[in-house]
Amino acid sequence: MQITVKEIEKNLQSLPKELFEQVNDYIDFLKSKYGKIHSDDWAENLSDYQKESLKKGLNDVENGRVLNHETARMKIQDYIDSKK
Repeated sequence: MQITVKEIEKNLQSLPKELFEQVNDYIDFLKSKYGKIHSDDWAENLSDYQKESLKKGLNDVENGRVLNHETARMKIQDYIDSKK
């Protein structure tokens, strides 16, 4: 079955508005992956949300708000276990 733009629009209308940015980021990813965006620098194709997330992460690193791999893995596992 071939999906039409109209069907995609209908699906978008049923989504909560807080998911629109994620959907838009995924569309940008697909366009980049399949050559719709031509740039030698992948960073130029990041959304504003992605750029802001990177800035926040760099700020965390600069201010010592980091965990080593083992600690992060354990925290993630604890979180997953708490949701079971």
